[in-house]
Amino acid sequence: MQVGNRNPVVRREKGWLRALIVVISWLIIVSLARDVWQIRIGFGRISESQKRLMAEEAKNSSLKQKLELVATEEYKEKLIREKLNMQKAGEVLVVMPKRTDMGVKIQTLENNGDQNWEKWWKLLRG
Repeated sequence: MQVGNRNPVVRREKGWLRALIVVISWLIIVSLARDVWQIRIGFGRISESQKRLMAEEAKNSSLKQKLELVATEEYKEKLIREKLNMQKAGEVLVVMPKRTDMGVKIQTLENNGDQNWEKWWKLLRG
């Protein structure tokens, strides 16, 4: 009859080997889980970047439209007339009072019991 090898040294070596395998497999699992998490975060960053890109493209197209508007001769002429108070030869520039000023004067004149011609006289006199 043959007796099995029950040497305690061999058992310890097998135990250490098993422990080493368990530790290495655990490190591999943790490393893979961390990599999967990083990939998931990367996809989130990609989608966020795509949203920002779409917003910037919309802003860019809006700015291009404004540039096309500003580059026209009509806009340049309007700017010259309004900002620089210039006009073409033969034109006369008429400056009207603001509507809010005129509206206040008209309302104060309407409240008085004066005749219509007296109201006009006061309005035109200032």
